[in-house]
Amino acid sequence: MTSAFEALCDAPQTEIDLGQLSPDERMVVDSIQINGTVGVTQSDPKGHFTGAFYIVGDEKRAAERFVEQNKTKLEAIDFSRRNPISTSVDRDVYDWILHALGERELEVYDTVVIERRPDDIVWCIGRQTFEETPMRRYTESGTGSAKLDGVSLEALYESFGHHVTESTLKAESVVRGDVRVVLDAIRQSTAFECRPTTVDGELAVTKLNAEVNHSKLDHETNGSDSDVDHD
Repeated sequence: MTSAFEALCDAPQTEIDLGQLSPDERMVVDSIQINGTVGVTQSDPKGHFTGAFYIVGDEKRAAERFVEQNKTKLEAIDFSRRNPISTSVDRDVYDWILHALGERELEVYDTVVIERRPDDIVWCIGRQTFEETPMRRYTESGTGSAKLDGVSLEALYESFGHHVTESTLKAESVVRGDVRVVLDAIRQSTAFECRPTTVDGELAVTKLNAEVNHSKLDHETNGSDSDVDHD
């Protein structure tokens, strides 16, 4: 193992001489580079962003390092629009950059991703949809995604009785989209003590704690609360 690769194993790096890596090592090294980014060599001072080199699979830490090095410049970008970051990096890296910036908070589970936003919007997205068809993540029609508007997943869960079912979720105006993904998010999230079940032929979860809150969400829609990688 070369010393340069050993450094990458320890943490993503802002400057690496790729020529020092062996051919096999080079094959598993990637980088976050924005147009004109500094990082390939110390003699390239023209870039606007400092890049980050990393071993494939270490995208989350690479995004954190990239944000750490470029926070002021990144905070000046409007991420609601097409921008130099979104057009320069792969979607999974972009997601972790937004996560590190606080624009999104991602919880990644076996088959579902929970994405929380600062504007009190929560998306529950099937992991296959999230990773393989990112252009279809944020849809309220079809399957694979659901949106909670103005209510946290925790508040939604606590508003129900002993069971949370497909029907009870569909009855809530703040829940839009594929409610089965919401049930999957509740089932896998470490925030809830519950188990999967069926009620009248519908998918559901049963709460394991004895005390449940039977109130509805009227008070939550007027003002609700609203980094965890579980791979």
